[in-house]
Amino acid sequence: MKLFYKVDPTIYRECLDRIREEFGMHEDIDEDKTILTLDDDLRIEQVRASYDPAEDEFVHVRVVLNDKSLRSFFDSVLGEPYRVK
Repeated sequence: MKLFYKVDPTIYRECLDRIREEFGMHEDIDEDKTILTLDDDLRIEQVRASYDPAEDEFVHVRVVLNDKSLRSFFDSVLGEPYRVK
């Protein structure tokens, strides 16, 4: 399941920190992208946030879940997704 969120730039860092700490995820930062991953992808494949302050109004966050029951947690942290695949 892929969830797509638009997050306010002033709070996205708090949101990613909460997700990272909740699941003990690894964080990689590459220019305008932040990627959170786990050692195994049984529950969460990836959380990816991208933001370019010169061009973007919102931080675009994509969450790829293998365990659909986790959706409610991500919705509570990031808000309602604008798209679900």
